[in-house]
Amino acid sequence: MLLVLLAAAAIGIGAAVALGNPFAKHSVTKADIERAVAKKPRGARVNLTLCNQEVVPSQTPQPKSRQTWTCDTYLGQSLATQRNGPSYEVVVDDGSITSIRQVPPR
Repeated sequence: MLLVLLAAAAIGIGAAVALGNPFAKHSVTKADIERAVAKKPRGARVNLTLCNQEVVPSQTPQPKSRQTWTCDTYLGQSLATQRNGPSYEVVVDDGSITSIRQVPPR
């Protein structure tokens, strides 16, 4: 009986290592960030959202778990009527979005 339990535990551990943890938190992707930002403008249809990760060298670098993204939105019913929408700064920390804030136009 004990041998069967040990064998079952070994199989379970082996499967978890081979397949990974299905409940593990996945890191946020660029597409996830663009979808979240597209929901922010109110009262307008977001036609397109483009995001870029900011990579700026500095004397005091950000922690490796933290990323900053800049996202621009384009509003309108079609490409012909499209206009610039608000821009956003997105902060990702430990694989999840922690902040989305609108930035003033430059």
